[in-house]
Amino acid sequence: MNKHPRKWQKRLGQRGIATMLTAFSMLMLVPIVGLAIDGGLAYIVMSRLSAAADSAALAAARGLNGSSTIAAAQTQATTLATTFFNGNFPSGYLNTDTTAANRTVTTVFTLGTGSGTGGNGVPNGVLQVQVTTSVKAATYFMKWLGYANLPVTATGTATRRLLVMTLVLDKSASMGTRTTTVGSTAVGIGTTSCDAMVYSAIQFLNSFSPYDYVGILPFDYTAYATYAPTTNYQSTGGAAQQIANINCGNNTNTTAALELAYRQIKAINLPLANNVIVLFTDGVPNGVNGTFPVRNKADVRLTSACSGNDSHGYPNECNTPACTTVTGATVTGVITQTANFSVSSGSLDGPFKMFNTDSTPTVPSSITSGSSTCASSGTDFVQKTLAYIPATDYFGNSTSGPWNSWLYQVNPQTAPNGTVITSGNSATKNMGDLWSNYPTTGVGRSSNYYQNAECIGASCPYKGQLRPDLANTIGVASMNSAVNEANVVRNDTTYRITIHTIYLQGNGSDPVDRSFLQIVSNQPTIAPLIYDTGDSSYANTYYNSAQQQGLWLATTSATALNGLFAQVASSLLRISQ
Repeated sequence: MNKHPRKWQKRLGQRGIATMLTAFSMLMLVPIVGLAIDGGLAYIVMSRLSAAADSAALAAARGLNGSSTIAAAQTQATTLATTFFNGNFPSGYLNTDTTAANRTVTTVFTLGTGSGTGGNGVPNGVLQVQVTTSVKAATYFMKWLGYANLPVTATGTATRRLLVMTLVLDKSASMGTRTTTVGSTAVGIGTTSCDAMVYSAIQFLNSFSPYDYVGILPFDYTAYATYAPTTNYQSTGGAAQQIANINCGNNTNTTAALELAYRQIKAINLPLANNVIVLFTDGVPNGVNGTFPVRNKADVRLTSACSGNDSHGYPNECNTPACTTVTGATVTGVITQTANFSVSSGSLDGPFKMFNTDSTPTVPSSITSGSSTCASSGTDFVQKTLAYIPATDYFGNSTSGPWNSWLYQVNPQTAPNGTVITSGNSATKNMGDLWSNYPTTGVGRSSNYYQNAECIGASCPYKGQLRPDLANTIGVASMNSAVNEANVVRNDTTYRITIHTIYLQGNGSDPVDRSFLQIVSNQPTIAPLIYDTGDSSYANTYYNSAQQQGLWLATTSATALNGLFAQVASSLLRISQ
């Protein structure tokens, strides 16, 4: 007999309440636990979806290249975005809904207009590609509450700096002549450097986007404002046609070409863009831009009027009277070496235009009329009419630099056996060297500067100035001013321009310089050319670590040139996330 019936009744009542409370709690806990589990699974879906969206955005940004119009580029990029998304997040992945309407990929392209008033928040010079994706994640517990799935959305963003590029193409005579006809659809590699350049440069254009700015700037002794950078470069009659129209001839004014390309890039005025100059050339520049003083004093120099040779067989210099009595007379334009980088011979010419948009240079009539002996063109103009090459060229560049004491027509070196050489060329090229290493060359004129030997009596009117009468010195001043111009371009901290350089062996006997294009493109180390592979690399003392370093690419094979242009294109197609 239970002595405490009320106590047992109380306990039974408590047990009933606990059961009721547990049942009631389960009604609350199951949805909470289900939400936690389903939410955790949805988070996993969102993580995978986000990675797929990022991949799709990068693919879309890369997929903008190679189309001729913005509409076509966007269509191609959108297709790639969808393809990459499907590859990284297949239909039904992680038990997501396979219904097409519940699986979306949306791509938006935003060309930057800045963050100021009226801007869209994307910086000028930048294209933003945004891919938004959405799927429906399955639920396991929440479907008891009527939620069969959960919507999950993720967005991937890639930014692409617009390209602003001027393609600078050497069309001098040493490139050889065109032997093929380039039409609108058929392009072939010919046998000359000129043909190879035209073919490869046209193929190069196919690498970029219609959002990019591309310009074409051919040059000989004049730089031609043929086709300023534009986004419409792939249109009919556009950049490709301008390249196809190129014929090679005349001389090489690299400094003016770099200066004009620099001006064109600044005119687009997109500091945040990828601002680039791609310089293609076959060797040593030989055009000096300047305001040249006319010689009004007698001195000793090499001219066509001299006769006889010295004991080493080199032409004598001779006393040359002043060609005019006019003081302060000048001629502005380009002077060139036209044949043979020699200290004893060679043809010179001028004055020419620096840019094709310039007026034709003229020699003042006050120094070419009456009793004056001033020539107005040709070798005699450069050798006899001009007093000297100024210390600063027309664009403000020093004409002094790495090659002050250089001699071009020495130090022949030969490429290894089996090296492919451009048609009509030689495997052996003069690499140049310090004049001091060749004391018997050009005896009596052992410097690119006027020395005491050029005095008449006690008068040395132009002592210490660069000589215009030696073809060798035209090359010296041209190369010095070109590397100094390149330094100015790279030193612009607003546009931060990168200079890429490509070398292909040209035709003829012109020398090759190992370091020139490597200095122009700001290489930290000067590597050997194929002609001097037995030599070792050395530090570039003109390298500037604060400036952009471009590519330096070189070949002696016309058929290899297309690959070098492709390497440059690959380096320019950089996408950031």
